[in-house]
Amino acid sequence: MPNRLDDLYHSFYKPIEQTELKSSIEENHKKLIQILSKEDKVLVLRIIDALEMICNYQSKDSFIQGFKLGFELTNELQSYNDHSFEKENLNDCGQFFMSQEVQKDEEN
Repeated sequence: MPNRLDDLYHSFYKPIEQTELKSSIEENHKKLIQILSKEDKVLVLRIIDALEMICNYQSKDSFIQGFKLGFELTNELQSYNDHSFEKENLNDCGQFFMSQEVQKDEEN
């Protein structure tokens, strides 16, 4: 099942275009790289990669949780017994707001 959910995620998920945010990140990354030592550059790249992985995992997890919720709701609606909500009570729905006399007058 996890492979199928992964396949669904990759076929239906469309990333949001965030060109301004991406360009800002690239500009700041370039500025930071210019002033860092080689070891610090590697550390920054590791941090960026880890954050990217976290975002990817969270995105996939959110999609899968939403899919599971939708699936559960679909199953619940399909197994819903419409007799549990008595249809006779639908005709009496105004009884709480109008007295029986007023309701009979309305019908006449």
